[in-house]
Amino acid sequence: MKKCSYTMLIFVLAAGGACAAQSDQPSLGDVAKKTRQEKKAVKVLTNDDVATVTPDASSQSPKGATSSAPAASESAAKSPDKAKGTEKTATASKDPPEIAELKQKLTSYQQEQEGWKKSAKKYEDLLATETSDFRRQMYQDALEGDKQNVQVFQNKIDQAQSELEKAEKASSQGH
Repeated sequence: MKKCSYTMLIFVLAAGGACAAQSDQPSLGDVAKKTRQEKKAVKVLTNDDVATVTPDASSQSPKGATSSAPAASESAAKSPDKAKGTEKTATASKDPPEIAELKQKLTSYQQEQEGWKKSAKKYEDLLATETSDFRRQMYQDALEGDKQNVQVFQNKIDQAQSELEKAEKASSQGH
């Protein structure tokens, strides 16, 4: 009899505790109303709000969309005289706008390709000393991606050089 009453007492206490725990929580409707009231305005980001960068020797990302502005400023910071000379030739050049634009595009492609080459070299160096299989695989994947990007930019460079040669030939025939 005592055994039955202890069992019954434990059951009643457990059931009472469960009921008390449920009554302390707000209803789902109350939570939804509170969340709706506290909801803040959503900021929509555009391409103008997000900056893009090119990879360089200190970059950690193996792939990505890039912009040539940081690479150009990096090379300008390393050799200010060279950057000024390039800027002067571009503005003082007597090339038609089409040729000047193609030259600028070619320079941009070459700078981006150099960034990818530096990144690939960094991963080659890391692979040479890494002992962890996981990290070696990550470095190998990044290296392959960088090598693909180097090849993509080589194709763009080749195409831009071809277009530049055609434009220069057409320009010289026109004069």
